[in-house]
Amino acid sequence: MVLIRALKTSEIPEAMGLKINCWTEELAGIANNNLILEEEIDFWSTWVSRGKTYNDIRLLIGAFENGELLGIAASNIAKYDDIPANGIELNLLAVKPKYRGKGVSLRLILYILNFYESLGAKKAVIYSHHYAPSNTFYPKFGAEILRKELQEEGKLEVDVFIANIHKFKWMLEKSLLKY
Repeated sequence: MVLIRALKTSEIPEAMGLKINCWTEELAGIANNNLILEEEIDFWSTWVSRGKTYNDIRLLIGAFENGELLGIAASNIAKYDDIPANGIELNLLAVKPKYRGKGVSLRLILYILNFYESLGAKKAVIYSHHYAPSNTFYPKFGAEILRKELQEEGKLEVDVFIANIHKFKWMLEKSLLKY
């Protein structure tokens, strides 16, 4: 059975290793992977602690089965022009390749959506690299492209999706029934 929970500080290094491996895959040679494990560990550890300091509700979660980390996700209350109020941002989603297509991403996202919906969130914004395998994932569940932007010095096209949380959850839950 897959367990979704907050990552412990001791699990952040493994989680960031997974992030870097998935990032390399997502870049698909289009842009250089300039992520450094120690910097990612420091960034995300600080990101979590600053959330507590500034009373910003942030989640850095993992999916586990029999003690093995299968995937990770991060999210926070959106503070950008994409969603003026009652919104969240999905910052990170990474699943080990051998666990893809098994509902791990669905479970991670549902955990996040359920958590923030209980706090009154209505919309979710998601950033996905145009060439990433996950880029076709979000529209299947009702997310729509809000805009496209360029990152990594103009080398990497990013699609910015927006989704109604209630509809997104419903479609994810429906898809999860097959697992």
